Amino acid sequence: MRLFQIIGYHNSGKTTLATYLAEELKKRGLKVGYIKHDPKGKGVTDKKGSDTFRVKSFTEKTALVSPSHLTMWFMKEFTLKDVLKFFEDCDVVLVEGFKSEKGFPKILVGNLENDALKGEIVLTIKDKKDFPTALEWILENS
Repeated sequence: MRLFQIIGYHNSGKTTLATYLAEELKKRGLKVGYIKHDPKGKGVTDKKGSDTFRVKSFTEKTALVSPSHLTMWFMKEFTLKDVLKFFEDCDVVLVEGFKSEKGFPKILVGNLENDALKGEIVLTIKDKKDFPTALEWILENS
């Protein structure tokens, strides 16, 4: 299993990139997992038409992680490492958020305001035209 984090600020395009990558990786025969960090506990995974609803249609497993719940209906706080146990059978796991988690390659969407993360960022995506670059990087590093 290879894990790739997608980080950026609110409305930067993280979920849009995750949807693109999940669809393209699935087309190539890879089992894709998706984990979304929801630090405020406000996310909804089954709202028809939402980006998160769409990305679920391309993945083998989906988890929405917040301080109070994991939307697999385990009612307690989970760390990223706790959640990864559920994704061991996936070829690629796309993790949206968890900026402060160390040790995983990070794809930045938009601009970075935290210099402490610079060493972990492997790729910066400025807009949708850069999405194929992210896909190629993941395929080469999986």
